[in-house]
Amino acid sequence: ASGALAWALAAGASAPLRRLTRRTAGLDPRTSGERLGPERTGVTEVDELTSTLRTVLARYDEQAARTAEALDTARSFSSAAAHELRTPLMSMGTNLDVLDLPGLPDPDRDEALTDLRLEHARLLHLLVMLRELGRGDLVEAETFAAVDLADLADAAVAEVRRRDRGADVTLDAEPGVVVPGWEPGLRLLLDNLLANALAHGRDPAGAARIRVAVGRAGEQAVVAVVDQGPGIPPASRQRLFERFQRGPDSTGSGLGLTLVAQQAALHRGSVGVTDGPHGTGARFEVRLPLDGTGAPGRRDWLIGTAGADRSQGFPKETS
Repeated sequence: ASGALAWALAAGASAPLRRLTRRTAGLDPRTSGERLGPERTGVTEVDELTSTLRTVLARYDEQAARTAEALDTARSFSSAAAHELRTPLMSMGTNLDVLDLPGLPDPDRDEALTDLRLEHARLLHLLVMLRELGRGDLVEAETFAAVDLADLADAAVAEVRRRDRGADVTLDAEPGVVVPGWEPGLRLLLDNLLANALAHGRDPAGAARIRVAVGRAGEQAVVAVVDQGPGIPPASRQRLFERFQRGPDSTGSGLGLTLVAQQAALHRGSVGVTDGPHGTGARFEVRLPLDGTGAPGRRDWLIGTAGADRSQGFPKETS
């Protein structure tokens, strides 16, 4: 009788554990999205074990999603690189064939060498930009911290002045404009806006006069870069931020402003372009939330997911 009673008590106590075993035995996170529900058995130890299993499966799902994103980004990197490198590599091959011609005149040899150097520089720049686009697609919320935009803009402007001593670059920064963000990405945003202004925002005399401003507007931080160049027609403004969009005379990768839009969206902000003061030049404006919370924003710029909402990075134009 004692043995039967002990067996009955043990069977009753272990019944919730047996039910949990049956529920988990059929779970395969590789092939099914089915997970343990929130049902409670009333047995503290079994409920704690169920909660632990749910946590483990949730972490597995998170890591599997990150791995899938990394694989998609790697595939897209390879595809984009192969597509964009084809033309310059063919051009370099042609120039190498020209250099191999016997009795090639010195002027023709110098021209071929100059073309080779330009194409080589373009290839390196393109690969660097693709790498940065991939980094932005994979950055995690854990890397976000408080970033002082005034300090970051001051460092970016100082670097431009050092590299191009003929450029007139001024900074008007309100102190203490701090946003939660990924500092390398925000520095990349500023560097690319300044590089774009240097490349395409020179006045008719060829001088670069760039004005950078950092301030607040309500609950947003505002970064503006204004140049004195020919400006950008309204019909072309939104396409500027798409991948591999180049102007007719551009020798760049076509990814500089895409990286700006990516970082703005990643930080749940926006970027837009309007005419500069008095209708001269272009004014690029980035707005970022001062108290942004949660996971990073859209991160499929390299993957180019079909159907993705590509409008969040582009506000309606204002005068």
